[in-house]
Amino acid sequence: MRHRLPFATALLLFLFTVPALPQICGVHCGSERWKVKTLTDTNAANIDPDPVDKSINWLRNRTRPSSLPNTTRLIGIETMTFKVKGVVLSFKKEENNNEFHVVIAQSNNHSRTMIVEFPDPHCANVCSSSFLNQMRKAREDFVARFGEPPTGDFGKPHHPVLVEVIGVGFFDRMHRQIGKALPSEIDLHPVIGFKALE
Repeated sequence: MRHRLPFATALLLFLFTVPALPQICGVHCGSERWKVKTLTDTNAANIDPDPVDKSINWLRNRTRPSSLPNTTRLIGIETMTFKVKGVVLSFKKEENNNEFHVVIAQSNNHSRTMIVEFPDPHCANVCSSSFLNQMRKAREDFVARFGEPPTGDFGKPHHPVLVEVIGVGFFDRMHRQIGKALPSEIDLHPVIGFKALE
């Protein structure tokens, strides 16, 4: 005669032998190259975290790749961390993903601009990124310097503020954005370090 386990015992055995499902955090925010933007793509382990000092103009003049994979980063610029100095010209919060979208420029030539992005730590992928703490701290430091978090409309400081930004190289898709780096359309995305120098 076949021996049957009591229901409670069978249930406990089931619960302890079924592999745990991975925990999912955060709310849906972005989609386009989102894993690359949040440093959670399959090539994220190749990112060199040691920042290289470069000028905004140097980044603007990198060769743009012919195509951009949606789910993984390109080896080269997108696996490098950069430290740049520039002045903050304007900023806003993007409505679709809550990122702080910040335009910075070379201090000696405000026409030479680029975009740096501060992800929302409450977004999916951001909250599970191994760089979460750096992204959160950079965002907090930005708010500490400029006051209230940005709104959906572009705001400007009373005067251009000199800052130091550390972030990972990222080629954005070609679209109309104020302050984009031409011709490369490189962003620092995400920002993982921010410091006001004045």
